[in-house]
Amino acid sequence: MIKYFNILFFCLLVSAEAHAVEEFVLHSEPAFNPTYQNRFSFLVGVNPSIQKAGDVTNFIFSFGKKMDNYWFDSNLIITNGIFKKISTNNPSATGLTNDQLVDTKSYMTTIGVGIGRESRYAQTLLPFKDIYELTAADLTYNIYKENTSGKSFTGPGMIAKFSVYKRFSDAFSAGTQLTYNLAVVKRSADNDTENSSTRSLTMSYLTVGFDLSFFL
Repeated sequence: MIKYFNILFFCLLVSAEAHAVEEFVLHSEPAFNPTYQNRFSFLVGVNPSIQKAGDVTNFIFSFGKKMDNYWFDSNLIITNGIFKKISTNNPSATGLTNDQLVDTKSYMTTIGVGIGRESRYAQTLLPFKDIYELTAADLTYNIYKENTSGKSFTGPGMIAKFSVYKRFSDAFSAGTQLTYNLAVVKRSADNDTENSSTRSLTMSYLTVGFDLSFFL
């Protein structure tokens, strides 16, 4: 867990350092200060490899609440992925060999809560108006069901998101998002002699997706 908090702290530190620059340059545009307070986002993501895009797919529903300088960020993520693309087998945890697992698909459900910040760095690089970015980091709780063995794993983790949007109106934006999910999940102990490491899996994957966001 210390590693997760360190990653989250680093993300927030970078965001805070950038805030002073944004106050000087980015907030000079009145359009940067929107009137909406609530964001509802729907995203479909896939594996970044074009030839193997279907190896990992996910659906993300995100709700954001505008605060003074940040967004409260919450997410529900449902991921379907080939085992070798989202984890590495721990035979003592799954009870299966690598060959039995390598090309099997299973679902993972992720619930996360964190904070995010908007910025307009891309606006200076791209020849389009109303371009903005959203960077967010969440702490998560994960439920992974391995279909071949039928075993369920649960545990904490974190997600990091980076999105680039085109704002079409105060009520609607569309864009692309990179989502990185990292979690350590464990199954329940079969006996009193099993330690944590023998029943744990590390889940890790990256997806790129198309996001539709609505504001109220």
